[in-house]
Amino acid sequence: MSVEAVLFDLDNTLLNRRLAFRRFTERLIDNYMIVDREADKSLIIDEIRMADRDGYRGKRELYSELHTTYRWKEGVTPESLLSYWFSEFYRCTVLMDGAVDTLSLVRSKGLKLGLITNGSAHSQNAKIDFAGIRDYFDAIIVSDEVHVKKPDPAIFAIAMQRLGVKPSDAIYVGDHPVNDVLGARRAGLRSVWFRGDEPWDERLEKGEPTLIHLSEIRNIINK
Repeated sequence: MSVEAVLFDLDNTLLNRRLAFRRFTERLIDNYMIVDREADKSLIIDEIRMADRDGYRGKRELYSELHTTYRWKEGVTPESLLSYWFSEFYRCTVLMDGAVDTLSLVRSKGLKLGLITNGSAHSQNAKIDFAGIRDYFDAIIVSDEVHVKKPDPAIFAIAMQRLGVKPSDAIYVGDHPVNDVLGARRAGLRSVWFRGDEPWDERLEKGEPTLIHLSEIRNIINK
């Protein structure tokens, strides 16, 4: 089977969202929170990470909850915490190890490149631009802009249409077993699981290639 396009997920695939969120949380605590001991700060960072659910928690709900859970400096409100998220999180963006080299490799093979990500248009586009990777892609699909999100096959179909490629000629790489692997599979793409901190959903049949490092995509597109 031919490969004409390789598409990627964004968070925890091309970008190290977990590291970025930790950096952001450290800044949030330093700027706005009252913390008595350094040991407490480390514990709070872990608690906020758990509350965030790796980005799958609504931010208004998250920061309203955090506002009632911790001690904040005078004048801090849920709205000011939410505003800080939108203005600062993208500045904490960290590329995944090997991301740029991998995108360059795919481009050097003459293949089309696509990106499909769930999330708000502001946040996802800001991270893409901050990371400096926009120009690698022939098509970037953000769920907020097309009003459909993974794992709905429709968002993959939009990407295929914009790239001018048949699903059977495209590979999709992502870390989430349902949103990425199952979503791409149902849309007719060949899916590749990028194994990170997101555990495999044992309810799903396994069979897709697995990457531990992005550079391993070389072994798939060279077949």
